Amino acid sequence: MPDVAPLPPRARLFHVGIPKSGTTSLQMAASAGRETLRSHGVLYPGTKLNQRDAVLGFMERRWGWTSEGIPPRSHWDEVMAEIEADTERRVLFGHEFASESNAETAKRFVEAIGERQHIVVTLRSPGAILPSAWQQYVKAGVPIALDEWLEAVIADPPDRSVTKGFHDRNDQAGVVERWAGAAGPDRVTVVVLDKKRPELLFDTFEKLLDLPSGTLAAQELGGFASNRSLTVPETELFLALNAIIRPHGVVWDDFQRMVRNGAMRRLMDHRVSDEERPQLPPWAVKRAAEIGAGYAEAIAATGVQVVGDLSQLAEEVPARPHDDPPPSQIPVELAAEAMAGMMSAATWRGATFGTRDEKSAERALAMRKAYVKRRARRYTMREVVWFIGAFIGSRLKSVGSALLKRVPGR
Repeated sequence: MPDVAPLPPRARLFHVGIPKSGTTSLQMAASAGRETLRSHGVLYPGTKLNQRDAVLGFMERRWGWTSEGIPPRSHWDEVMAEIEADTERRVLFGHEFASESNAETAKRFVEAIGERQHIVVTLRSPGAILPSAWQQYVKAGVPIALDEWLEAVIADPPDRSVTKGFHDRNDQAGVVERWAGAAGPDRVTVVVLDKKRPELLFDTFEKLLDLPSGTLAAQELGGFASNRSLTVPETELFLALNAIIRPHGVVWDDFQRMVRNGAMRRLMDHRVSDEERPQLPPWAVKRAAEIGAGYAEAIAATGVQVVGDLSQLAEEVPARPHDDPPPSQIPVELAAEAMAGMMSAATWRGATFGTRDEKSAERALAMRKAYVKRRARRYTMREVVWFIGAFIGSRLKSVGSALLKRVPGR
């Protein structure tokens, strides 16, 4: 590992991802060790796992598929107020959604964080990321099969209309170039993950933050907290469910509560299976390696500090051993566990029939009533406008027909 110098005192390390590059494990370690970090001169602001809502609020980016999913800007203001109030410590914060930032938004982040900012981008080979990234879309309600998705997103050129956010945050060279352009290459560090060196991620952050070795300790996590991958049958279950429910106006809050935090959480935390995980077909493995090699070349030209081996981005991952069609049937116990998780979450008892969360139920009911009221008022106005237009159109047509009948020779 190359010598990584500590950032200056009171530096503000903003970690922008990208997704599926060790972000969750790092956030878990930092949030679990929040007080230990403080004692060693590092602030990890807030009280939650990460600063997702703050980043989304700053970007005015929604979480989920409804506009009501945009967190208020006040989340970012609160985080920055806590950072400004600490006059002694270095700061570690951020979220992988920041990797979606275009050049203008990256510049706004840099300006808002201030002159002590330093940007860290963590990267991983596209071949390793692609199956996981696709599963994230399935977990978020997108009904698109793996091979169909791959044929769009890694085509040459790619179809950017398919899961647009993927292209914004997974063009690894583009992410580095945008942040280097906003902050300056001397204020950007790129960390390239290597499965043969799992300690590289935590070691680099500890060195940048001048922490004793071992301060950032990996946490023992459940399947949902660690965001474990779904098996092939589990994925097919949620693909089919997404295809059924998405056309029916299901709101994101309900999907998140009952599907993500109900069915998925129950399966990911409690189901153990030796079923196959989704893998890339051979053609996609080759294409991903080509893309990764291009990223490596472009990133090397930016002049940013690189920790790790850029050639790892061109790694060829194991390909799918067979080309059988996805299963059309799933185990009964899998379906039953998923349904149980949804039923439990629907009654505000989590994924495992725990104590009913009355406060969340009441808050959600109030939010739902306000949402329905807004939607009803909106659509009533649309309906009025449509009715008036249709009425006027029909009347003009009637008048026109009557006049034509009075024209000689008609």
